[in-house]
Amino acid sequence: MSQIFIVTIIFVWLTISVESASLILQLKGKKLSRWFGPKAFAFHAITTGLFWIITFSLIVVLQFGRHPFFHQIAALKYGGLILSVCGLILASWGLKLLGLKRSLCLNFFEENIPVVNNSLYRFIKNPEDYGLWMILGGFALFTCSSYNLIIAVEFMVIMIPHIILESQPLKK
Repeated sequence: MSQIFIVTIIFVWLTISVESASLILQLKGKKLSRWFGPKAFAFHAITTGLFWIITFSLIVVLQFGRHPFFHQIAALKYGGLILSVCGLILASWGLKLLGLKRSLCLNFFEENIPVVNNSLYRFIKNPEDYGLWMILGGFALFTCSSYNLIIAVEFMVIMIPHIILESQPLKK
């Protein structure tokens, strides 16, 4: 089971790295269309989509094995469940406000896309990402699993530069 855990950690890192590389190139004005022509977005979507599918599939497979536990406290367990549900609500609300096309970055390469500054986005600039963090952290607490906790922390640490990169166009 530890081999699956290590492969999962590698794929979490690769997934965020590939997606961040596309963002970095886009922000530096080096559009992927220069290399891949009109199929640049398809290349980007397929590549990152495959990495996300593999990563979450590995996380699901990991759930069926034995886990080293880091706590046995019932209050933390139910607190994790509440945190996960709140994260799901936050991420869903952000998705509803932003829309599916923008949430999946299907228009990331388009110009002059209006910034969403109403409702929830007045207070939190990345509710979908923060909701995902809450879900992952809450799930780790709920399952009491050291594996899930490490994956949640890794996701959070790796996503910080990614969120900074995503917010660069908003500052302009």
